Amino acid sequence: MHSKSGHLVGVLAGLIAAPVLAFLILRAGEDLTRIEVFASSPPGFPPMSAAGSASAALLLAAAAVISGLLAGTLRLSPLAPLAAGLPLVALGLYAQFDYFGSMLLLAHLPASMGPSADELERSGLWQVIGATLMVSAAWPWRWTGRPAPSFRPERGLLGVLIGVVAFADLWYLIQLANPVSFVTVTIAAHLPHVFDLILLPQLALAAVLGTLAAARWVSPIAAAIAGLPLLVTGLLLVLVPVDAQHWIARFIWSSRPIMLGFGQSERLGAFLLFGGLLATSAALPWRWRKPSSSPAPGAGDDAPVREAV
Repeated sequence: MHSKSGHLVGVLAGLIAAPVLAFLILRAGEDLTRIEVFASSPPGFPPMSAAGSASAALLLAAAAVISGLLAGTLRLSPLAPLAAGLPLVALGLYAQFDYFGSMLLLAHLPASMGPSADELERSGLWQVIGATLMVSAAWPWRWTGRPAPSFRPERGLLGVLIGVVAFADLWYLIQLANPVSFVTVTIAAHLPHVFDLILLPQLALAAVLGTLAAARWVSPIAAAIAGLPLLVTGLLLVLVPVDAQHWIARFIWSSRPIMLGFGQSERLGAFLLFGGLLATSAALPWRWRKPSSSPAPGAGDDAPVREAV
């Protein structure tokens, strides 16, 4: 179990991680490709092009690694992902229920970040990534201090099955959690348009991501299988967006995989961010260790572990 000083360090780490994640994602949003859909760029938007962006890919990958470490590491107190997730959820919900007030709040950002901040606020990305971190912090093993489970080869097949199902779920939940696809689906299905219901797919997406990243009972193979295809797709959408959108168009609910306005940053950045989060959490050493002796008090990810039978 983490000591009081460990929890304090966790809170500080989370409070530092939240603005770092926000900055990385906002900065990446400046470089994300915007496909030309009008004769000229609307006022306030940067010039649009069809070129990929390696800098956006690196920034989103860095945000994914930080998120994955917060969601799955044993070294930090669970207060770390909780402290990082709460401000992001608060920002996202504030933007959804008081959009103009949130824009006044973000007016203090550099002018170059304005368009990406606007798109991200309306995309639902903040509350999804924040809720994912909060779900990962809620697992009991992170609070009880019990040894982490070792990797069992016999769980591999079950992990493969869970990973395949989770990938299919995440692929469409990521889209449904976005306002553009949510409206597309509700109109196509002739459902009543109650926009606040978008919180349900956003919560479902966060629950699946947080569970795969932090759960003890599922093999890390599940997180790897669910995350790697999303990561590869996200990289392609950022690096070669025009070609990539043609490859995945048949699996996209919205009319354009890449578009101007809200939905743009989510469509381009979410696959890379969430796929990288899962891949990072799956790569943590403690999830693959074989049974050995119990860890010494206060030991972290490098300590040997034993699973109770």
